[in-house]
Amino acid sequence: MLDKKKLKCVIICGGKGKRLSPLTSNLPKSLVSVKGKPLLGHIVDYFKRFSDDFIFIFEKDNVGLEEFIKTLPVKSKCIIEEDPKGIANAISLAKDFIEDKFIVSLGDCLYNGDFDFPDDADHGFGVVEADNIDDIKRSYSVELVDGKPYRVVEKPTEIPNNLCGMGVYLFNKNVFDHIKTTKPSDRTGKVEITDVLQSLISSKEKIRPLLFNGKYLNVTYPEDIKRAEEMLS
Repeated sequence: MLDKKKLKCVIICGGKGKRLSPLTSNLPKSLVSVKGKPLLGHIVDYFKRFSDDFIFIFEKDNVGLEEFIKTLPVKSKCIIEEDPKGIANAISLAKDFIEDKFIVSLGDCLYNGDFDFPDDADHGFGVVEADNIDDIKRSYSVELVDGKPYRVVEKPTEIPNNLCGMGVYLFNKNVFDHIKTTKPSDRTGKVEITDVLQSLISSKEKIRPLLFNGKYLNVTYPEDIKRAEEMLS
């Protein structure tokens, strides 16, 4: 069982969100409004069920983000990512502030539903049955064998099934060792979070799918705002 008193929640707020332009012309992606509230506000509202202790990681030029975080009704710590190198690198910046298991969510992902957190999981990642194959193509595909992760592929060109990897993760402290030893991707030059997940799988860590029953959306393009509003209605 997850212990809310010990569990921290790390939110990776990312960068400018150029693909959401022009909505991000004057504000960070995580502050784009959905139903009258910034994306980040919806995300914190969702994860308050698991934790009251949040760490927010974002680039130094995200104007207005830290000020908004101060208004949120949770304990918070802000970490500035001086040299952005992807999700895995951002997670590694929280190392000195983590004592036990922790949840990670991306600052542009919305949830309306419930996760299944297996009792035997030391690590995990969100998995949802996708209605739209394009959602898998812009996220990552997931293959399970006997209910356990076998393979994850970032932005796949071939779709093996309808399982879509989500921007939410459960880790314990040894994930930082896996981040440190995972080689940068030939495609991006960054340590990809999916490669870290594959390292956990290959190392026989207790990593499990966090099956999600509900609606999920990674807000990426302006047209996603309408989808987000419908999802949260």
